[in-house]
Amino acid sequence: MATSDQEYYKAFLQGDVAAFEALVLRHRHAVVYFTLAYTKNFESAEDIAQEVFAWFYLHPDRYQPRCQLKTFLFTIAKRRAIDLMRRQGKAAQTDLESVQGLADRKTLEDLVFHRETMEALEAAVKRLKPEYRQALWLTQWNGLSLAETGEILEKTVAATKVLVHRARKALRKEMEKEDSL
Repeated sequence: MATSDQEYYKAFLQGDVAAFEALVLRHRHAVVYFTLAYTKNFESAEDIAQEVFAWFYLHPDRYQPRCQLKTFLFTIAKRRAIDLMRRQGKAAQTDLESVQGLADRKTLEDLVFHRETMEALEAAVKRLKPEYRQALWLTQWNGLSLAETGEILEKTVAATKVLVHRARKALRKEMEKEDSL
């Protein structure tokens, strides 16, 4: 039976370092890839993820188990990424292909089709408003609920639902533009 985040968290609070390591292993990649949406640099995203877990290790009492641990970690990562972007003085966008990776393909035609589709999707997503990219990243590519996404983006569930709907609609329009070219 899989151990929940809450069980690991409770064990960590009682001094079980292995429980903390299990949480890091469970959420590290998601935090890195989420942060890529802000930094567009894998090394910076990894650094931010490391900072997030180091901060969590030093301040475990700041987490309130009423929300999902993943939501809490993403909120910290978002703030760290925004701080980094401010320090660098530029906005960054994600490279969706590096986030999703190329799936194993059996034929060259499949590989070419997949690459072309990913390039079109990446180009379409890059043309979206930053808040649309964030909403889609959190809900579509990371599987967070509207409530969790709203908490990270500091919006109500209703506002998040509208944002995701508009983001999907805008992405659909952008993909249609790409198809017509």
